[in-house]
Amino acid sequence: MNSNIIWGIVLLALSLFLMPVLIIVGLDEKLFGLYWQGETVFTLSPLLVRIILAGIGGLMIIIGRIQVTKQKNK
Repeated sequence: MNSNIIWGIVLLALSLFLMPVLIIVGLDEKLFGLYWQGETVFTLSPLLVRIILAGIGGLMIIIGRIQVTKQKNK
C-alpha cells in the first residue's frame, strides 16, 4: 500500500474522531486559534478543521491510488 493512501486514511480517521482525540490528549478548541497579547486574532471552528482534514485525506487517497495504478501499468 502506498504511503499517500495510508496518510489519507489517517487524516480521514483524525477528521472523524477529532474532538474525542483532543479531549483524550487534554487539548481544547483554543488549539485552532491564533492569539496575540491575549487577543483572539484568528480562529477556526473545529468543524472547519475536520472538513479541511477530510478534504486533504481524500486527496491523499486519490493521489496514492493514481500512483499505484501507474506502477501496476509499468
